[in-house]
Amino acid sequence: MKRIKSLLVLSILGSLGLISKAQVSSLPVGFTNDKNVWIVRSGVSLSNVSGSGLENSEKEWARQKCYGKYKNAWGGNLTLGLYLPFGTSPFYYGLNVTAGMRGFRTAEEWLESTNNLKNKTRFTAFKAQIAPTNVGYIVKLCNHTALDFHLGLFVSCDFAGSYKIITSSDDTKITKTIGLNDLKDYGAKYNKYDIGPIGGIGLWYNHWVIDLSYQKGISSIDEEEDSYSNQILLSLGYAF
Repeated sequence: MKRIKSLLVLSILGSLGLISKAQVSSLPVGFTNDKNVWIVRSGVSLSNVSGSGLENSEKEWARQKCYGKYKNAWGGNLTLGLYLPFGTSPFYYGLNVTAGMRGFRTAEEWLESTNNLKNKTRFTAFKAQIAPTNVGYIVKLCNHTALDFHLGLFVSCDFAGSYKIITSSDDTKITKTIGLNDLKDYGAKYNKYDIGPIGGIGLWYNHWVIDLSYQKGISSIDEEEDSYSNQILLSLGYAF
C-alpha cells in the first residue's frame, strides 16, 4: 500500500511538472538561433481598389445621374511560411505561399428613376500568391513575446472567381454571374496577375502569432484603366 501511495504521489508530481513546463513554453527556437521556423497562418482579408479607373466610373455615374460608390469586399487567406534566420541575428528571410481572395463591390442607384432602379456588382477572385523576398526583424520583449516587423514583395495569379451583377427595381430583380475567364467575352480587359509590396507587423506569444499586413497591387485589374487591388490581412498563426 505504501508503494502504491508513493507511486501515486510521484505520478501527481510528475504531471504537475509537465503542466508547469507546458505553461512556460517560450518563443520558437529559430528566433534565438539559426534554426528554420515553419508557420501556418489563416485569417480574413479586406479588399478594395484604387486608381483613375474609379474616377472614370464616378464621372460616368454623374453623367447618368446616378449615385454610385465602391465598397470593400471581405475574403479569407491561408498561408504557409518559412523563416530563415541570419544566424543568431534578429533579422530573418521569409518565404510565404498563400491561397487567398481579392475583390471589390459597387452600388449604384439612379436618382431620377421612376421605378427605384438599383445595380450592385461584386468582383470575387481566388488567387495563388507567393511572397519570395520577405525580410523581417524580430524584437524580443521577453521569453514569451516578441514583435515581428516584415516587408517584402508579392506576386499573385487569380485562378477562379466571378463577377456578379444584381439589377433590381420595384417589380424585378435580375442576377447575372460571369466567370472571370469569360469577362473578355463581354468586352472587359481583365488582368488576373498582380505584383506589389507587402508589409506588416506580428505579435508573438509563445508559438502563436497575430499578424496584421497590408499589400498594394501595382498591376491594374483592368488592362485599359488604372484599377489597383489593395488588401488588409489579419491572421492567426502557429509556428512549429
